[in-house]
Amino acid sequence: MNQECRMRGEGGSWSRYLFVGLIVAIAGAVTPGCSRVLTIEQADHINTAMFTRSDRGEPLEVNIVCVTPNDLKREENDRLKPDSGITAEEWFRRRPISGDKKDKDWEGRGDRFYLPKDQVFTLTDRKEDYGTHVGVRLRGKVVDRKDTVTAKFSFKGPLHNDLSVIYVFAKFIDREGKVMAVPPARFHPPGAYTHELVCEIGVDESAYPEHYGQYIKIDEKKCVRKLHGKGEKAEE
Repeated sequence: MNQECRMRGEGGSWSRYLFVGLIVAIAGAVTPGCSRVLTIEQADHINTAMFTRSDRGEPLEVNIVCVTPNDLKREENDRLKPDSGITAEEWFRRRPISGDKKDKDWEGRGDRFYLPKDQVFTLTDRKEDYGTHVGVRLRGKVVDRKDTVTAKFSFKGPLHNDLSVIYVFAKFIDREGKVMAVPPARFHPPGAYTHELVCEIGVDESAYPEHYGQYIKIDEKKCVRKLHGKGEKAEE
């Protein structure tokens, strides 16, 4: 299925498109979406803003959020548009919760976003959180004793549409225990990248005081944005 997903939007004859379309239609009956693998490269210590010493850190929760054009037809999802400037603070404040009813129009949701559970993927220690659990919280290279963490998920939607986007939000916490407004890594549109996505998480001390130097961003060297056959700089 990955091969068919990567071939969408690439150059080729009409016969090739028809053949690929047939394969995709058949595979779609058994494969719910295009599979993706996210590799997170983590610094020695992460989520360090709660402390005055840079050699300490807190476990870091991460959410992978897949947004399609259909999702953006709903008014409450307006801030999920690719050009909205949404940050982790707003996502973790308005993300769906397990108590939300399946009824799309249930008023009890308040101003929370509406997304199907199979479009939210969580790296957390709480498996009961809304979405699909794909890993535990990150603790940095030193504590986890590994440089990278991988998570598998799928994207259900048009890969090359300008309204399709994959966000990776990191729940960085400040010294008051609040989620900081750190921008997410943003893969837009998803079809501009291979199925293997790479982002990095760390602390840039030269960026103080903004977000205490905390960041999550696309690794532009390993994850090149390539749209319609032309290489472009990756978007964070």
